[in-house]
Amino acid sequence: MSAHHELTPREAHVRLDDYVVVDVRGAHEYHGPLGRVPGAALLPLPELEARAAELPTGRALLLVCRSGVRSRKACDLLAARGFGPVANLTGGMIGWNEADLPIDQTDPRSLAELVEGLVAWAAQVGARPREAVREELESAVGSALGHPMGGRDVGAAPTREQAAQAIDFVERSFRSAATPPPDLALSLASYRRWLAGL
Repeated sequence: MSAHHELTPREAHVRLDDYVVVDVRGAHEYHGPLGRVPGAALLPLPELEARAAELPTGRALLLVCRSGVRSRKACDLLAARGFGPVANLTGGMIGWNEADLPIDQTDPRSLAELVEGLVAWAAQVGARPREAVREELESAVGSALGHPMGGRDVGAAPTREQAAQAIDFVERSFRSAATPPPDLALSLASYRRWLAGL
């Protein structure tokens, strides 16, 4: 029997003040196209056990990830260590977005940062190395796309047209896959909205 309970996005939203929200995704996801539950603290799953002492005791925890799988693992890990009560957000940020609930989101500051986020997202959902995805995108748009490093852009910054081509290429690639990622439309909508705003 599980030592945690499951909350749908709507249930969690109504009770959000009752929980300390902990997002167990990677930083690129936390700042990525699905956004995050308002007020969520970032504590990636690979660091959770080593950093568990940073979590408050005696407070209910709501664990969040992209789809609800990693956060379920985090719930089990924390419950086994005596934290609780712990709850898992069923469907994760995909479900939260599909329920059209409010999110906090970090907008990219440049076209290079937008493309770098697209590369990170496509690599993760496609289970491929980032550099392989970057090379494929650069081949598709016929140019190096630059990338942000230490708050500045490195290499040739992509043009708006190249960024749009990269987004379109990623969409075509995933739509032709046997099983497109469940957040494809949500994530690409964020990239296109960001592109329009840059």
